[in-house]
Amino acid sequence: MKATRRTFLSTAAAAFGATADQVSLPQSDDPIARLKSMAGGVERLTDSDYESRQENLRREMAERQIDALYLNGGTSMEYFGGIRWGVSERMFAMIVPARGEIAYICPRFEEARARELIRFGNDIRAWEEHEDPYVLMKSLLRERGIASGTIAIEPSVREFVADGLRKSCVGARFVNGEEVTFACRIIKSKKELSYIGLACEITKKAYDDSFRMVREGMTQSDLSRIISTAHTRLGAPGGAMVTFGPNAASPHGGRIDRKLAPGDVILVDGGCRIEGFQSDITRTVVFGKPSDKIQKAWDIVKRAQLAAQAAAHPGTPCEAVDDAARRVIVDAGYGPGYTYFTHRLGHGIGMDGHEPPYLVRGNKTPLRPGMTCSDEPGIYIPGEFGIRLEDVIYIADDGAHFFGDTSPALATY
Repeated sequence: MKATRRTFLSTAAAAFGATADQVSLPQSDDPIARLKSMAGGVERLTDSDYESRQENLRREMAERQIDALYLNGGTSMEYFGGIRWGVSERMFAMIVPARGEIAYICPRFEEARARELIRFGNDIRAWEEHEDPYVLMKSLLRERGIASGTIAIEPSVREFVADGLRKSCVGARFVNGEEVTFACRIIKSKKELSYIGLACEITKKAYDDSFRMVREGMTQSDLSRIISTAHTRLGAPGGAMVTFGPNAASPHGGRIDRKLAPGDVILVDGGCRIEGFQSDITRTVVFGKPSDKIQKAWDIVKRAQLAAQAAAHPGTPCEAVDDAARRVIVDAGYGPGYTYFTHRLGHGIGMDGHEPPYLVRGNKTPLRPGMTCSDEPGIYIPGEFGIRLEDVIYIADDGAHFFGDTSPALATY
């Protein structure tokens, strides 16, 4: 799997083992050490939650005349089956038929572990190391009477696996499964919204306390380690990408681990997970006194974020929300188009950090209640600084709402 900012965040807790006092702050002044878990009262997912998701999936499959859905390890398998399974060259698959029992194809030496994790269905077909697992898929489709049926493949499935399925199951018709999986996942339940909301609150709390520890000369990595430690103490391992000064002009950072200097912007972008559902929060603050140019840019970005929120209503095309934010920035002199606001406005968020719907020019998908998206306008001036404000919004019947508080004004430390 290609490394991305999001995969970096998901492993940040393991990568960053440092504690707050490693930046030479006395323990008595260490706000991170005093943090307590905010995740203790989380209402966990139950079997009935997963069964409701499976019923919804089967309705979507029936509407599209899909006979089965093939899933490998990843967030869709976790979403529909409650199974967390890593991806390797060996086939471990969950096959959800439109009718009948869920089935699994599993390496024989992993069968005992699989049986511990599998919560729904007892049809587990195991293969030895020298055997062809695609033969098991072929026999499964034949036994279920869908050998010539339409089989959806979840989009994270790698091409060599999809190619093996097509070559082995020659009578079946294979289609992209994104339409059915995200038809279910794109609308969040009340419980799922609560997970995202709590994850956002934890990340914002981690940032607030970590900012109190910034010191001249500390590196971006120093602050990133502190933020990671704060998330862990708050009960939800996570982390953040950190950029200082001109490094922040690159939206996702770069190779240079800059030391903090007076007047630098500090841009942090990261999150954590609650029950698999993610936060994605960006804050831009200043170390010392901000220049007039930084202050003006921050104010413009804030207006753009609020304009996007105001434009996001049920039925509004995704592209119109991007346009509302971009118009504010361009009209303020930072245009045209992507000149200074170099990326789309936002992305959907759930169990994947980036998932549909995408708030971008050309996407005419209408917003619907229950959708969740990042609202993250920015202004980036190469060689000087970058400003981005990112919060997660959820769509309700009366419009878009932020999860918790947003940045009311440019903060300085």
